[in-house]
Amino acid sequence: MTDSDPDDQPDSIVKSMAQRPDGVRGPRAERTVARILDATREVFLTRGYSGTTIDEIARVAEVSRASFYTYFPSKRDVLVAVGAQSATESLAVIARLVGTGATRASLTEWVADYFDFLDIHGSFSLAWSQAALEDDAIRSAGMKGHLGICRKLGTTLAATAGKRSEDPAVLGLVASSLLERSWNYSELYADTVERSVVVAQAALALWGAVRQPSPSAEGHR
Repeated sequence: MTDSDPDDQPDSIVKSMAQRPDGVRGPRAERTVARILDATREVFLTRGYSGTTIDEIARVAEVSRASFYTYFPSKRDVLVAVGAQSATESLAVIARLVGTGATRASLTEWVADYFDFLDIHGSFSLAWSQAALEDDAIRSAGMKGHLGICRKLGTTLAATAGKRSEDPAVLGLVASSLLERSWNYSELYADTVERSVVVAQAALALWGAVRQPSPSAEGHR
């Protein structure tokens, strides 16, 4: 069985998680799945989605290829599983912005928290955006959920300034893109650029973005 097997089709995207609900797995299986997901994030970060193979994930996870297929029928399935974890964690980080972010200092602390989240889950964002360009099924499966998270982020960010965004999904999309790329480059240029400075600049950009007149209001001036 290879990464391009005929049965690696769009309708298999969510089968692995549905076939083995968390409550059915024993402790040993849970540990194996956790290793596979951790390894997938690690390989995605260095190789991207296209460059990642099941053999490489299995090697890094220290499991056999057969063990991988016990839990995930395809590379698509493990991408979706990693994405499900990322979505849950991202919503938790966004929830921590509620009641904070009303000052520059607290918003900066939250951005640092978001960078910590990206240390674990940032590789998924990079891999998914690449996969979505190559596979319409992956894009369709993930776009609605992604925009929902963006809408939550945009709504919450605007609320920190005592406002309501006219288009919270777009505001959140821009904010998350800024954070993800800033985090990515701070990692890439770690020998030259201080992470804390990048965090502070990203927070300043978000602070200003939600306190400026909306683009539509500017257009009517």
